[in-house]
Amino acid sequence: MQILITGHAGFVGSRLVKRLVGYPLVTIDKQLGDNLLNCQLPRGVDTIIHLAAYASVEESWANPVKYAENLATTMRLVNNYPDAKIIHASSCAAINPESPYGFLKMVASDYLKLFHKNYVNLVFPNLYGADSQGKSSHLSVVDMFKGKDEVTVYGDGMTQRDYVHVDDLVSALVLSLDWPTGEYFLGTGKLSTVLELAGNRKINFALARKEPKESVSKNTSPNWIPSINVMDYLCQK
Repeated sequence: MQILITGHAGFVGSRLVKRLVGYPLVTIDKQLGDNLLNCQLPRGVDTIIHLAAYASVEESWANPVKYAENLATTMRLVNNYPDAKIIHASSCAAINPESPYGFLKMVASDYLKLFHKNYVNLVFPNLYGADSQGKSSHLSVVDMFKGKDEVTVYGDGMTQRDYVHVDDLVSALVLSLDWPTGEYFLGTGKLSTVLELAGNRKINFALARKEPKESVSKNTSPNWIPSINVMDYLCQK
């Protein structure tokens, strides 16, 4: 089995390749100069883990055409690898989309499910977890709050999210290599408000962002169980 990982240098992909040591891997990542829209695609690929995507809800409002690449890259993989298993990273923002990012993720998932026979569509929740260099995901309010005495909260702080640690998500990706065709939600089913995450920290309130007030994702996977609790993580030194 030869596995193609797109976005292997990113927040999730960089951890995944370490977990797949010993597997025959080929990789593509825009951060390293490979443009998935027009680069030469490798041959002999049996499985694709498609992580490459633009992933900022706020930026997608300012530049929706850029975010259309999330759909175009998925279409190219479906067209070029009709017999490969495609494991696609979708998002809870695609369930009831309220942003260009969420809408285009929804359409990419629908395209995959309609036009590819061997797919695993994984619906990611909100991720958190500092990387091995101590840097945090630029998307994670959890990591922005961790270790801080003073934080910024956008809106009234009552926005609710389901948060899963990136290491738990990587475990799900490894397991999904053996999952049958279908769509799987990778959440805890538990919601935390931004105010709950802020805890006793000093809060500076700012204008609300254009994003859903609630984003929950249940766990419908065959055999994956998340093990890291977001509130426990925030309390760690």
